[in-house]
Amino acid sequence: MQIEVIFRNLTPSDPLKNYALKRFQKVERMVDDEEAKLLATLSMESGRPRVDIQLTGKDVDFVASEKNDDMYAAIDLVNDRLGQQLRKASERRSQISRETIGDSLGDA
Repeated sequence: MQIEVIFRNLTPSDPLKNYALKRFQKVERMVDDEEAKLLATLSMESGRPRVDIQLTGKDVDFVASEKNDDMYAAIDLVNDRLGQQLRKASERRSQISRETIGDSLGDA
């Protein structure tokens, strides 16, 4: 999975970029698609830090956004939000496959 961090209306800093990359590597373990791409945009909006992330791939397409007074906290919050979306989607897929297996066993 590719992870790209973009700074908008904000001076780029290596510690902030490294922190974001480290936090988003958790998402990498949750996504099976090796060709997936995570685009993180760190910006200042009305004087408040904002983090927008977009995860796209073959079977995934998720978007999350978060504002906070601290950029590091915003990164953590948006990472948690994306993790929740991925877990929920995974649960839905497993529920569908269980129902499909149950239906096919019931027909036999």
